[in-house]
Amino acid sequence: MNTFISLMFMCCHCELKPILAFLANRNVSSESLSSLNREASEGFLWNNTRLPQSVIPLEYDIFLHPNLTEFMFSGKVEIKCVIRETTNFIVLHSKDLVISQTTLTTIPSNEQKEVRLQMKNDTDQLFLIMEDAIPKDAEILITIVFDGILTRNGDGFYLSNYVDSNFIVRYTASTLFEPIDARRAFPCFDEPALKANFSMSIVREKKFISLFNMPRVHSIPFGENLMLDTFQQSVKMSTYLVAFAVCEFEGKSKLSKSGVNITVYYAPTSQMETVDFSLDAGVTILDYFSTLFEVSYPQPNLDMIAVPDLKVEAMENWGLITYKRQYLVMPINSGFQKKHLSALVVAHEIAHQWFGNIVTMAWWDDLWLNEGLTTFMQYLGVHAFNHKLHMKEYFIEKIESMREEDSKNTRVLDQPVSVPDKRIFDRVTYSKGASIVRMVRGLLGENAFMTGINNYLNQNKYSNVVSDDLWQALSNSSEDAIDLKAVMKTWMEERAYPLVTIHRNHSEVHISQEPFFLMNTTVSRTAPRWSIPIQYGILDQHGNFSRNIVLLREETAIINISGHFKLVKGNYRDDGYYRVNYDPESWKAITDQLMINHEIFSPGDRANLLNDAITFIRFQLLNMAVVMNLLNYMEKETNFLPWISAQSALLDLTPGDIKPEVKVLMQNVARKATKALELLRNRLQAEENKKEEEEEAMQSFLEKLIRSMNIRSLTLANKVLETIKSKIKKRNTGGSLQRLYRLLGTAPGPTPPRTDDLSTAILQYVMN
Repeated sequence: MNTFISLMFMCCHCELKPILAFLANRNVSSESLSSLNREASEGFLWNNTRLPQSVIPLEYDIFLHPNLTEFMFSGKVEIKCVIRETTNFIVLHSKDLVISQTTLTTIPSNEQKEVRLQMKNDTDQLFLIMEDAIPKDAEILITIVFDGILTRNGDGFYLSNYVDSNFIVRYTASTLFEPIDARRAFPCFDEPALKANFSMSIVREKKFISLFNMPRVHSIPFGENLMLDTFQQSVKMSTYLVAFAVCEFEGKSKLSKSGVNITVYYAPTSQMETVDFSLDAGVTILDYFSTLFEVSYPQPNLDMIAVPDLKVEAMENWGLITYKRQYLVMPINSGFQKKHLSALVVAHEIAHQWFGNIVTMAWWDDLWLNEGLTTFMQYLGVHAFNHKLHMKEYFIEKIESMREEDSKNTRVLDQPVSVPDKRIFDRVTYSKGASIVRMVRGLLGENAFMTGINNYLNQNKYSNVVSDDLWQALSNSSEDAIDLKAVMKTWMEERAYPLVTIHRNHSEVHISQEPFFLMNTTVSRTAPRWSIPIQYGILDQHGNFSRNIVLLREETAIINISGHFKLVKGNYRDDGYYRVNYDPESWKAITDQLMINHEIFSPGDRANLLNDAITFIRFQLLNMAVVMNLLNYMEKETNFLPWISAQSALLDLTPGDIKPEVKVLMQNVARKATKALELLRNRLQAEENKKEEEEEAMQSFLEKLIRSMNIRSLTLANKVLETIKSKIKKRNTGGSLQRLYRLLGTAPGPTPPRTDDLSTAILQYVMN
C-alpha cells in the first residue's frame, strides 16, 4: 500500500474529513505521488538500510504549520548539504509524509537541478535522482514541501490531550523522535552521525505557545488569528534530538549560576508552585554537571515540559526536555519516593545534555554510551542536588541488572543493530551499562576516572563516538596505563557476569572465577574469562578496613596477605559487576562481624552480601544455615540499600520452585523486619526535633519498605508451609511426617502443631 493510499485510509478510518479537504487544496499532483512511490521494479540505486555517506547535511531550515483543529500539519524543509563523493542520487528519510514539491539547487550558482523521486518504503528511504552527477565538494540546497497527520500513536510529531479545570479538552502537539521518528515530522538524514544545525519557524494560533530546542527570536502575525514564531539556530546535533511543541502551557523560570535560563512548562496555571521542586533540581544539577564535566552547557536555555501521553518516562531533546507529568509536578505533600524518582529522572535527562547530545554514539550499536553513562551520572547529580538523599550510596542499577540476567537470556552490551527500535532501550543498555561504568571508576579511582571522562567529552564535542573512544580516553588517564579496551572486551561481548569465589587459607587468599549463568541456558562451549577488577577489603584486628585491588585475568590467583587480619570482604564498596561466594569460615567471620558492628561495612557492602547470599540459596550454592545466620543482624539494619537489595532477591522466591527451608527463612526475615521497624520508630521518636524534612521522609519510606517486606515474607512463608504440608502428606504418609512429629516431641493427633514449632522442625529436618 503506497503512502498516499495509506494516508487516505487513515483519514477515512479516523473520520478526519477536514484533512482530505486540506490535502485537496494543497494541489498534490498525481505525478509527484506516483513518482514518490515508484516501486523497486525500476531498481534502486542504493540497497542498504544505512544511508550512503556521499551527501552530508550541514543545515536545516524547517517551516511547520500544525493545525490542532484538523489534526494535521504542513511544512517545508530546506537542507543545505555538501557532496563528499560525486553522485547522481541522494538518499534521505521520509515516513508517512505526503510530498508535493521537491527542488534541488546548487550553491552558490543557484542552478536548479531536475529531480525524480523514488520511495523505498521498507527502509523509509527517499531517493532524489538527477540526470547529471553533482561533483565532489559541491554544496546544494534540497527543498521539500510536505504534509502529514498528527497521529495519536506517540511517535514523531503527534497529538495528545488533557482536560483542564473547567472540564474542557485541550490539545497539544509535541515530538518524540528517538530513535528514528524525526522522519515522520520532516524529510531528513535520520541517522545520529549526520549532525547538522537546525533553524525553525512554527505557525500557531494566538492562544497557543510554541517551543523549540532554542529560544524564540521573534513572533509576527501570520494571517487571521495566527502567529509565526522564529527561533535561534541550534547547535550541531542529531535529528533524534530535534524537538518542538505547540500547547497552551504556562512556564516558570529560574536563572542558573552559569547563566542558563531554565523553565518548566505545565498546563494548570493555578498550580505552578507544584513545579518548584523539579525546577530547583534542574538548576542545581545543570550547574553541577557544567562544573564536574569541565564542558559548559552550550545553549542559553533549558526548557522542561510536562507532556500528556508521553510514551517514555522522559526524552532528552537538547534544550527542550519532555517529561511525563509526574516527574515535573510535585504537590507540596509529596513523599520521599516521589521526590526521589523525580530528581533521578531530571538528573538523567540533564546528564544526557552531555552524554548523548554534546557527544553522541555513532550508531545505535553503542546506545549504552548514551544511556549507561547517563544512568551512572544521574546518581551524582541527585547527590549534588540534595546530599541527604544519599544517592551516591544508593546505586541500585547493578541489583536490578543482575536480577534480569539471572532470569532471562539477555543480550550482550556490544550487540550489532541493523534497524533500531524501542527494544534496544532495555536494562542491559541502562543498568548494566551504568554498572560497568561504575566498576571502571572503581578500577581507575575517582580522580583518574573523571579526568578521562572530561577528556572524552572535550575531545569529541559535537561529534560521534564508539565504545573504543571511551576506553581510550579512560586508558590515557589511568595512572597504571591500563589498557581498558582489552580489560573490557569480555564485559562487552559476553552475556551474564562472573562468580568470584574467595577461599582463605591462613595468609593465602585463593580467588577464582567462573560464569554465573543460572537461568541463562545458552552457555557457550568455551566458558568466557573476564578481566575482573576485584576490589577487596582487609579488616585488621583493630577494626580498620584497608582497600586493595587486583585485576583477575586468569581463572585462579593467590593473594598473600601479611600480618593478622580478621576477614577479607570481596567486591569491597560494591563497585564490581560480579557476585562473591566464600568458604564457610569466611562467611562465619563476616556474619560475626555484622552482629558485632554491621556499620563497619558500607551500605553497599551489606547490600551485596545479602543479595548474593539469598541468590545463592536459590541455586544451591550456599547452605541455608549460612544465610539464616547472616540475616540475624538485620534487626539492627535501618539503611535503605540493604533492605531493597534483600527484597530484590527475596522477590524471586516462590512456593512452587523452592525448597521447604525457605519458609523458615521468610519467617526469619519477617521477625527481623519487625524488630528493625521497632528500632526505626524509636530512633524517629528520639530524633523527632532534630530530623530535617528529607531525612524524615526517607525514614518514612524505609519504614514502608520494611513493613511491605514483613507482609511479603509472612505471606510467602504461609504459602510455602501449605506446600510443604501437602508434599509431605502425598509423598509419605508415615516416615517424613512421623519424623517431624518426633522432632516436635508430640504424637499425631487431631490438633496440629503450632506454626513456630513446625517451622523449627522443618528447619531441623532439612538441615539434617
